[in-house]
Amino acid sequence: MDDRTGAGEAADVKDGIDWAAVRARLDRQGREAEKAAAPDGAWADALLRRRAEDLARVPSAEEADAAAEAEAPVALLVGRGADGLYGLDLRHLSRIVPLPRVARVPHAAPELLGLIAIDGRVMRLFDVDRLCGRNAVPAGGGFAVVLRGGERPVALRLRTVDTVMDLDGTDVKAPPEAGPFVTAITRGRVAVLDVPAILETLRSMKEE
Repeated sequence: MDDRTGAGEAADVKDGIDWAAVRARLDRQGREAEKAAAPDGAWADALLRRRAEDLARVPSAEEADAAAEAEAPVALLVGRGADGLYGLDLRHLSRIVPLPRVARVPHAAPELLGLIAIDGRVMRLFDVDRLCGRNAVPAGGGFAVVLRGGERPVALRLRTVDTVMDLDGTDVKAPPEAGPFVTAITRGRVAVLDVPAILETLRSMKEE
């Protein structure tokens, strides 16, 4: 046997590790990775299969409803307060009824008009003008708009209920002086209210 060949083999085998075999395995893995990542390789084939499966998959009813809701325009209930119009997202409302009899709550916050009963359920009634920072004196009559969500229902009082309109994406963002719950002002000068924020605030308010 050639002494040089024996010396080369001895150099490739050190501490019981066959480095020649290691280098050969790494070279083979590198070639396989390059082949898989090629435009016509296994990686591309797998990606195309996933795309085809996604396109062929029929969405569930929940996914279809969510997509339709995301694409649908926001419908607003438009009603009048003391000195202007308010818009409330219909998705966050559960009932709209003529204002029933109001039972006053002693020492209540100014925005809390009192308690009302609708379909046997007692709930707090708040004045929408005062919630939005306006110091209007509440007049008699009007409508109670029951908000959706929460264990204890609450309602907002509007003087009139006028119409339903779609929120336009070009409506301008409300300035800070418009009030804490007004998010936008439409071209028809309707103050769009953040109903979830109102509901979250009213949940934390006490009746006393």
